[in-house]
Amino acid sequence: MNVNVAALTLACCLPVAASAQSGRQVKTINLPVGVTVQYGTMTRSGSLIATIDGDNVVRVWSTQSGELLRSLANAGHPPTEVEFSLDGRYLAVAYQIVPNEKAVLRIVDVYSWKVEHEFVVPDVFALAFSPDNRRLALSGLITQIWDLESSRILADISPQFGGSASLSFSGDSSWLATADNDGDIRVFDAATGKLRSTATPSLLEALAVAFSPHGKSVIAGGVDKTVFIIDPQTGQVLRSLPSQPGPIVSLEVSADGRQVAVIYGDANHFSTVDRLWLRDEDTGAVLADFQKPGITILGGTFLGDHYQFAAASDNQVSIWSLP
Repeated sequence: MNVNVAALTLACCLPVAASAQSGRQVKTINLPVGVTVQYGTMTRSGSLIATIDGDNVVRVWSTQSGELLRSLANAGHPPTEVEFSLDGRYLAVAYQIVPNEKAVLRIVDVYSWKVEHEFVVPDVFALAFSPDNRRLALSGLITQIWDLESSRILADISPQFGGSASLSFSGDSSWLATADNDGDIRVFDAATGKLRSTATPSLLEALAVAFSPHGKSVIAGGVDKTVFIIDPQTGQVLRSLPSQPGPIVSLEVSADGRQVAVIYGDANHFSTVDRLWLRDEDTGAVLADFQKPGITILGGTFLGDHYQFAAASDNQVSIWSLP
C-alpha cells in the first residue's frame, strides 16, 4: 500500500477523544462600557494580547494582570489587522484608509511604544512576521512581502483570484506559505517571492495555514472541514485529517510540532467561532475538545504542556488554559 494512502486511512479511522476536556478560565479583562472586541492576537509567550475593538482602538493588555498597557488609534480610521512578531518585540497594526484600496501599516516597538516603521500599503486583512523580524508579509486583495530594514517591497505574490486569507513563515524565515482565496496553498521564497510549490488539496476556500516548526510540512484547512498536511517543497498532500466539526479558521502548531490547535467556525453561522480542538499531528487523535457557546475564540499559543487562548464575549476578554 502507498505510504500516503496508509497514513490517510489511519487518520480516518482514529476515534475522537472519549470525553471533552474543559478549559480553565484564568483571567477576565473588562473593556470600557459599550466596547466590544472584533479581533485579537496573543504573543508567543502568552504574556500580552492585542485586541481590535469596536470603537476603532487597538488595546494591548497584560494577560497575567489584566492591565491595559496601551491604546493605539489613527484618527478614527478602523484597524483591520494586528499581529505580534514571534519574539513579542513588535506589534504591526493596519489601519484602513480607503476600503479595498489603501491602508497605513505601523510597526510599533512594544518596549518603547514608538513607531519604528510606517508604510502606505494596500488594504490589509492578514499579517505575518518572519521569525528573524526582517520581513513582514501582508495580504488583502493583494499579497506582498516587505523588507522591514529597507522599507521596500521584496515581492508581490498575489494569486490570480485575489489575496490570501492566512500567511505563515517557516521557522528559518526562508519560505512563506499562503492560504489563497482560489483554494490553493502556495509556498514562496521569502527573499525573492519565487514560487516554490503549489498544493491543490480540494479546499473550497483556504482559510488557515501554518508551517510546522521543523519546516518539513505545512498544515492547512478551510471551508471543507479537512486539515491537510502538505510537503512544502513539492506541494504533495502527505495526509489529511477529515471529519472536523466545522470550517477551519485558524491553526497553531506547538513548538515541538506534535500538537495542532484548530479553531472552528460554525458551518451555518460562520461568524460563530466557539470551538477548539487540540490534535496530535502524527496520529490525528483529538487530545482536547473545547466549546463554549456565546464566546468568540480569538486564538492563542502553546505554553509547555498546555494551550493558552483568549475569547471575547460582550465587553470582556477571557483568558483560558487547555487542558
